[in-house]
Amino acid sequence: MTATRLNWQKIRQYIWLIGGLLCLFFALIFWVMTDTKDLVTVENPIEENQVQIQPEKVAATAHLGSLMDEVRPLELTTRVITSGNHETEFRGTKFIQENQKNWTVELFRANKEDVIKSFLLKQPDRKNLIYFRLSGENQSEQYVVAYGVFNHEDAAKAQLSQLKIMLPASIQPKPIQFGQYIDLINDLGSEELQGNNKLYAVKLKAAALPILDETSIIPPKPTVKATNNDAVNATTQTTITRKDQQGNVVDVQKSHSALSVPDKVKENNATPEKKSTQREISDPFN
Repeated sequence: MTATRLNWQKIRQYIWLIGGLLCLFFALIFWVMTDTKDLVTVENPIEENQVQIQPEKVAATAHLGSLMDEVRPLELTTRVITSGNHETEFRGTKFIQENQKNWTVELFRANKEDVIKSFLLKQPDRKNLIYFRLSGENQSEQYVVAYGVFNHEDAAKAQLSQLKIMLPASIQPKPIQFGQYIDLINDLGSEELQGNNKLYAVKLKAAALPILDETSIIPPKPTVKATNNDAVNATTQTTITRKDQQGNVVDVQKSHSALSVPDKVKENNATPEKKSTQREISDPFN
């Protein structure tokens, strides 16, 4: 009984499923038959407006180059200065360009400048020694030590045969022309950095001390003229004041006295100045 009921439920579910699929199929066919409208693309027209360029008068200026300080022109000939302190034998682009047709003796190359400096310090005579830096796109940074400047190759070879600088056996100096270094050097040499400031040697010599004039050091003696003037016109003024027991002034007496001066002193003083000494005496008993 129970199995029959389950079979009947399954059959009913299948019937509903098949019916639903048939309804969906007929609805799809109906939608395809009724949808006959064509798709229409709508394009928005773009209006092209021509911009009218109006000519404008530009005021001319009489000060040509007035904006040079505000907007500086590009400098395409820049020079590179490597960091650090170089020795006086360091040379740059200017030296190579001036001697590009001349020859020199290349002693050796080093990757660090400290090696070059230590080599120069060990040399007793550094007069003809120079060095410079090579750098470029296809050139690793190197420092080259050279000896002398010669007009032609034969002179450089002759100097190479007479070279007295002690070098290791693995280093072989060779003559080379300065023009081969032009494209690989872009530095300022030591002679360019120093400019026109030349160094001068100062030689000191022993010299005798100057003799001092003692009369200019000793102060002059005071003159007696002012004393004579005072002696000629010296006068004494005496004032006597009498007071009573209560302290009131009763009587005041004044007297003048002049000192006698020799005639010689009067003759020496043509314009005497008067000087008086005033002294006041009070009576303590009155």
